[in-house]
Amino acid sequence: MRTPLAVIQNRLESLFHKPESTILDNSENIAYSLDEVQNMRLLTTNLLNLTRRDDGIKPEIETLDSSFFDKVFTNYATIAEENEKGFTAQNQVGRSIKTDKTLLKQLMTILFDNAIKYTEDDGQVPLTVRTNDRHLYITVADNGPGIADEDKKKIFDRFYRVDKARTRQKGGFGLGLSLAQQIVLALKGTIIVKDNQPKGTIFEVKITGV
Repeated sequence: MRTPLAVIQNRLESLFHKPESTILDNSENIAYSLDEVQNMRLLTTNLLNLTRRDDGIKPEIETLDSSFFDKVFTNYATIAEENEKGFTAQNQVGRSIKTDKTLLKQLMTILFDNAIKYTEDDGQVPLTVRTNDRHLYITVADNGPGIADEDKKKIFDRFYRVDKARTRQKGGFGLGLSLAQQIVLALKGTIIVKDNQPKGTIFEVKITGV
C-alpha cells in the first residue's frame, strides 16, 4: 500500500502550497486522492479475502483506453523520483481493452512497488504495457539482487520469504506477490518471474481475452 499512500500524501501536501486556492482549483488533486482511497479500500478487502481464503477476487469488467495507463504512470514517476530511482514507462496499448480497472491498477502497483523496493539507488525501473489483438502484456523489471531459481517457484505463496539478501535487506515479499498472482488468475492471465541481465528480476504478465 506504499504507492497509494504516497500518492495521497503528495496530492494533499500540494494543497498546503496553495492556501488561497479554492476547492474547484484543487479538484484534480482531490479526485486523485479519493480515487487512491477507493483503491486502498479494495486492496484491503482483497488482502482479507486472500488471508481468509474466501470466495476469491471477482472482477468487474469495463472498457479502458490507453490514457488509463498514462495517468497511472504519472503517479509512478512521482514516487520513483521521491525514492531517487528512475522510471521509464512505455505505453504501447494501441486499442481499448475490457478488464477490471481497479484490479489492473492494483496489479501494476504491486509489481511497481516491488521493483522500486529492490532497485538500487539511482537505478531504473522500466515498465511496459502493450497489446495485440487479444492479449495485454505487462513487464516490470528491477536491478536488485535477483531471486534464486529454487525461490522463483515459491515467491507467489502466501507469506513466503526468500532467505537471501533480498529479504534481509528489504523485508521480504509477504502477501504482495501472492495477491498479484490471485489478481492475475481472476483476470484470466498468467504471471512469470525470470532473471534480468546483468542482474535483477523481471515479472511478465499476460492477460488474455481483453
